[in-house]
Amino acid sequence: MSSHYTLALDAMGGDLGPSTSLEAALACLECYPRLTLYWVGPQSVLAPLLESVKVEQVSLLQRLHCIDAPQVVEKTDDLMVILRQKQNSSMYIALALVAQGKAHACISCGSSAALMALSRHLIKMLPGYERPAFASHIPTRKGMCLVLDMGANLTSTGQQLYQFGQLGQALEASLQQDPSVTLRLLNIGTESGTGQAQVQAADALLKADPKLNYLGYIEPQEIFEGQASVVICDGYAGNILIKSGEGVSNMLAHSLMENLTSSDLTQVQLEKIMQAWQSQFDPNRLNGAFLLGLQGLVVKSHSYANAAALQYAIEATQGYVEMQVAKRLQEDS
Repeated sequence: MSSHYTLALDAMGGDLGPSTSLEAALACLECYPRLTLYWVGPQSVLAPLLESVKVEQVSLLQRLHCIDAPQVVEKTDDLMVILRQKQNSSMYIALALVAQGKAHACISCGSSAALMALSRHLIKMLPGYERPAFASHIPTRKGMCLVLDMGANLTSTGQQLYQFGQLGQALEASLQQDPSVTLRLLNIGTESGTGQAQVQAADALLKADPKLNYLGYIEPQEIFEGQASVVICDGYAGNILIKSGEGVSNMLAHSLMENLTSSDLTQVQLEKIMQAWQSQFDPNRLNGAFLLGLQGLVVKSHSYANAAALQYAIEATQGYVEMQVAKRLQEDS
């Protein structure tokens, strides 16, 4: 593996505009001298932003290559229109750089549906897998838990959920360098026969696979107690789970701050408490979902990500590349 990493960053698609992606890109280039970025978007939009870069950051532009992509994938675009008529879009070209082997990975804040469709079209699926899934970590009392799917597929068959389990365990075992990571299936109860038909079908398939460390069903509250290394579910349930968790975290953070500021704690003590809270529960630090099941590495950032959140997504992607996660998943498939 090369000691230098090249990532393709889709400059368009984020709610805050390409200036946010530039800020995040420069921050990462400053921190990681082995990193090179392809910054993909309309030249007419990106060029003026480059002219406004601070003098002390100009040298970083040697490792930021602006790739012209005159089209932009809009959230309202039909998927067939994107596939057939937007080959010059920033998302399409960024993914094509990965497919062509010119970039190790792609990061995009654009439409989830479009990113999944174009990724399947350009990068292709791993053999034997039907659909990709968004995988991301959430905090628990005992550390982090990998959850998939987080929104790539609103509904999934039992077979697809079983495949998500295979992918999730392979990814987490690779990241943790621990083959004993545990796998569980999200459900409304833990009793046999509980839940939707596709969930019960997945349960049977997971139990029958001796290669999986499958421990059965898990309920949402048990996830946050840290009772599993990997949790699988369809994208509808996963998306609600993560957004509900973020909402509760924000609510508790505000409540905690209100109560602490009225206490007798010193400012230094307050800052230490809030820093500890943010390091574990800050949504910015959890930004970036791995699109599992592809033959290459694609990471989806929140569309509303600010520069700090996007920087975390880029850093996480570089970490995946450095650990050769995509290669390990292909070997395990």
